[in-house]
Amino acid sequence: MDRRSFLIGSGSILTAAFVDKANWFLRNKNAVVPFAEAEDAVKKLYFVDQGGEGYDLSLGTPDCAFPEITYREWLAQYKRFDLEKGRPISPESLKQLWEDFGMVPDELELIAEPEFYERNWIVDKSPLAEAHYYLDELDLFGGDSVNGLKAGDLEFVFDDRVLVGCHDVRVNSEDPITASILQARLLELGQKVSVEIVDHS
Repeated sequence: MDRRSFLIGSGSILTAAFVDKANWFLRNKNAVVPFAEAEDAVKKLYFVDQGGEGYDLSLGTPDCAFPEITYREWLAQYKRFDLEKGRPISPESLKQLWEDFGMVPDELELIAEPEFYERNWIVDKSPLAEAHYYLDELDLFGGDSVNGLKAGDLEFVFDDRVLVGCHDVRVNSEDPITASILQARLLELGQKVSVEIVDHS
């Protein structure tokens, strides 16, 4: 786990005055400071309120429900074995389908057993994991050794052990002002992402 704070004053937007403004929006509207630039965002990052247990960050959707997929989708997404729907299956693919997976074509549209892909989805494809990988690639915080005013907090959690219940890839925050601070920093970095605080559904 790696919990870090933002260096205030390291860019053009993220200043001490902005932090005061962010506090006002949080207290009075429970919202992120609005920016015109964020209206053109191509992605959305959600701070999902966990009901007193902080905020989990979710990219693209606040809904982190585990998806149901068919065996055909499972093979394509997780096994790199793509059998396009509506096209005849070649004899070689039929043989591989049986030998490698013990399946026949009639099973392809059935819903796959969650244990076949649950761990992979949590670690690689869930909105929580996508937020982690996206934010981890950015220069969000300034130098760790730089002294100065710091605010907000993001904790990067990465635990991909195979044991059931132990795989976890996400970013969380204990301080909701972090949503506005992160929005400002993303704009400073030229990222077309808007940040929104939402309740857990």
